[in-house]
Amino acid sequence: MEKLDSALSIYRSIGRMPLAPLFTPIEKCERIREALPELPELYIKRDDFIGPLVWGNKVRKLEYSLFEARRQGADTILTFGGIQSNHARITAQVARRAGFDCELILSGKPPKKAAANFLINQLMGIPVHFVESREDRAPKMAELSRELEKKGKRVYPIPLGASDATGSFGFVRAMEEIIQQQQALGIQFDYLLHGCSSGGTQAGLVVGQHLFQQKHLNIIGVSADDSEDQIKGYILQAVEPMLRQLGRSGKLTEADLNVDAAHIGEGYAIPTALSNLAKKAFAENEGILLEDTYTAKAAAALIDFARQGKFRPSDKVLLWHTGGLLNLFK
Repeated sequence: MEKLDSALSIYRSIGRMPLAPLFTPIEKCERIREALPELPELYIKRDDFIGPLVWGNKVRKLEYSLFEARRQGADTILTFGGIQSNHARITAQVARRAGFDCELILSGKPPKKAAANFLINQLMGIPVHFVESREDRAPKMAELSRELEKKGKRVYPIPLGASDATGSFGFVRAMEEIIQQQQALGIQFDYLLHGCSSGGTQAGLVVGQHLFQQKHLNIIGVSADDSEDQIKGYILQAVEPMLRQLGRSGKLTEADLNVDAAHIGEGYAIPTALSNLAKKAFAENEGILLEDTYTAKAAAALIDFARQGKFRPSDKVLLWHTGGLLNLFK
C-alpha cells in the first residue's frame, strides 16, 4: 500500500499544461442496438468534444509534452505525421496557442488543393517539410532539429502521436477520469475499445489501470495500421519508463496487452465494409460521426466481437471516440 501511495504521489506531481476542458462526457448508445441487436450494453467516450475544431484525444498527451517543452526552455516544437495527420495539425495549433514556434514533417506529396488538417496548417502559417515515406520522417526531424539549433533555436521534438513516456501520462489521467465517471454513473465497464497506432493511448491506459487498480477492465487496442507485435512493442516502449518513473516494481510484457490487428483492411485510413457499416449505424441511429482511421475501425471490431459472441449482452463496453473528424472533409 505504501508503494501505491508513493506512485500516486509521484504521478500527481508530474506537470502538465492545461490546453482544453478534457472531462468529456460518456454517453449510452441505446438506439444503435435496434439496428445491431447483437451489441452489448454500449457507451461512448466523446473525446471528439475536445477543443475547438474537433481537436480530439491527442490534446491529452500534448498537455504533458508541451509542459516538458516549456520546462526545458524550448521555443520550437517539431513533430511529424502524414499529410492529413490530426496529431501534426493539433500539435501545431496548441503550440501556436502556447507561444511556441512549430514546424512539421509530413510524408507524402503536397496536395493540389489544401483541405481539412493540411488547410489548417496553411492558415496558421506552419512551415511544412515534405518527405516521401513514413520511414523518412524521424530522420528528417533529427536533421531539422540540428539545423534549427545551429540557428540558435531550442527545439523540443515530439514523436508520432506524442506517444512516448511523457505524453502517455495524458491517458493515465484519462483513466482517472473514467473511474470518476464510473462512480457517477453507478456502473463498471468490462471492456474498453479504442483505435491505436503509435501506442501512447493504450500505454497510458494500461499504466493507469495498474496505478488505480482497475484489474477487471479489459483494454483492447484496435490497430489502424501495424501488426499486433509492432503495436505491443510501441506500447511497452512507453510503459516501461513510465512505471520506472512511478517507482513501480515488476514489468509488463506483451502477454499483458490486448491488441487486435484483424480490422486494418487494406491499410491506414482505408475503410472496410464493416467500418463503413459502423459509420452508417452510428450516424443514422445515434447522430454520432466516426472517422475512417481510428474510431470507425474500433467500432468495426466491436461489432465483429459481438457477432462472434466475445461479449455477453450484459457486458458494459466503452468505445473511445478519439476525434479526428476533420478528415471527413479532406
